[in-house]
Amino acid sequence: MKTAIKSMFLIVGMLFCFDTVNAQMGSGFGVKGGMNYNSNGQYFKDAEAIWGNPWNNLGYNVGVFGKLNLGPLYLRPELGYTNLKSEVNNVQLTTERLDAPVLVGLNLLGSVVSVFAGPSFHYYLQDGLRDFDYEKYNAGYQFGIGLNFNSVGLDLRYERVMQGQTVMIDDVFTGTGDFRFQQLLLGLSFKF
Repeated sequence: MKTAIKSMFLIVGMLFCFDTVNAQMGSGFGVKGGMNYNSNGQYFKDAEAIWGNPWNNLGYNVGVFGKLNLGPLYLRPELGYTNLKSEVNNVQLTTERLDAPVLVGLNLLGSVVSVFAGPSFHYYLQDGLRDFDYEKYNAGYQFGIGLNFNSVGLDLRYERVMQGQTVMIDDVFTGTGDFRFQQLLLGLSFKF
């Protein structure tokens, strides 16, 4: 009896994996969203503050994506809105921007697991860290790992902005002027 139950679970598991791989292998488009944690380029310095109040630098992102499969590789351009929170000496500041990552990925284990990387282009809508006279365009890079189950995907990413920004409010509070957004993103996506 135990052998029959184990065999049944094995067959169901294999069918689930086949269905998962089959659903994710095709090209398509979808919607995505998630949470992001912004460290402002100071993860280790911020570690103590994270334990004190982890919600201070927690933001969110929403958007759309396309996926073009090219065998084991895929191309995934995205367009999204990102809301970043920054706390500088107990002052909460918000940055809003449009992001356009262009990711190249490699499917592993069929397409259940994937790794990806690519450039990310940013247009700043509002930046609470700087006054009205600032560069609205910037670029960075992202890399991460994803899990795909049927049409649902879950990914964890790291992103860093390439160019530092001169931030006057940061000069006042900390005496440093080079400020780079650096964040971890946990996202959920639905592919149609």
